[in-house]
Amino acid sequence: MMNMSKIEIIKQYYEPNLGKGLPDYEVLGWESKEAQYLRFEMLGKNVIIENKKLLDVGCGLGNLLEYLRDKGVHFDYTGVDISSKMTEHAKKRNPESKFLCLDIFNDSTFPSGSFDIIYTSGIFNLNLGNNNEFLATALKKFFHLSNSIVAFNLLHHKSPDRDDRYYYFSPEEIVGILGDFKHELSDTQIIEGYLKNDFMVICKKNHTTDATP
Repeated sequence: MMNMSKIEIIKQYYEPNLGKGLPDYEVLGWESKEAQYLRFEMLGKNVIIENKKLLDVGCGLGNLLEYLRDKGVHFDYTGVDISSKMTEHAKKRNPESKFLCLDIFNDSTFPSGSFDIIYTSGIFNLNLGNNNEFLATALKKFFHLSNSIVAFNLLHHKSPDRDDRYYYFSPEEIVGILGDFKHELSDTQIIEGYLKNDFMVICKKNHTTDATP
């Protein structure tokens, strides 16, 4: 679970960028809008989102929602973030959509199987000192909340531009962590190569039939 010190580290990294007139990708710590949206594109290419219920964990300013909406995708969106400042900004821009400020890992708002798809991009990037443990705890929660797909992006350990502020995973590490959930999963897809410093993991739970187009 995330304790308050970890939450404050995350807030202090992101929140000072708000209100400075920066583009969204800089507020959120991404290298470019193109790179940020390429991560979203990988989700859209490999997971059927149309008419699904999607939970965006660490939703930030709601860029995933805006990207998919601009692509003409129809879906039921919920965004959650631990930063109230982020969710306030997201609500102002997308007043018709649901954004909640809460710590999903210590909250019981949503019952088991509330969503078809759980997606998160970036919440595992900061080096918090216990990233593997955090990821394993997060996955347990995600698999509880999802009835179909859990998808997430991670920084790649072979990134040519490593920074001590961030944590880099290897695909092999992820396979090992997911081994603890193998009884829940029917398939796992690891996608590399779309960015030099990033990879995506898509987990399909048992008893589902429409993970990919």
